[in-house]
Amino acid sequence: MSKFVSAVTRVTAKAQTKAKSAWARILTAGLLSTLAAKPALADLPTVEGPTSSGTGTGLMGTLSGHVQDGLVLGGLVLCGFAFFKVAEAGLVTFGEVRNDRASWTKFGSIVVVGVVMLVAVIWLLGKSAEVIA
Repeated sequence: MSKFVSAVTRVTAKAQTKAKSAWARILTAGLLSTLAAKPALADLPTVEGPTSSGTGTGLMGTLSGHVQDGLVLGGLVLCGFAFFKVAEAGLVTFGEVRNDRASWTKFGSIVVVGVVMLVAVIWLLGKSAEVIA
């Protein structure tokens, strides 16, 4: 009879452990689903409108302001590209002067023309930003 009692005790202990484990799982799943279902109540900042034309109202005014800002940003990218091309031409010409394949006059003319071109691009960019806005 003692073997029977010890077997029943073991089965009962395993059943109690599984029941506790099942309840723990149910409780954990319920707690996680409750916490995941609640909205996050963060104090988010308000979205800023476009900077170039803040006069428009509604969706179309905001959209047109963002398009204008995008065009100005595209002009700035073009200006940066022009700056790098002028710098590249100046460095290549300087290398040629150092290797006696070009004269200092050519280097000076490349630098002067490059600076004039950059000033013209920046001026045109400013004028186009005024015209777009």
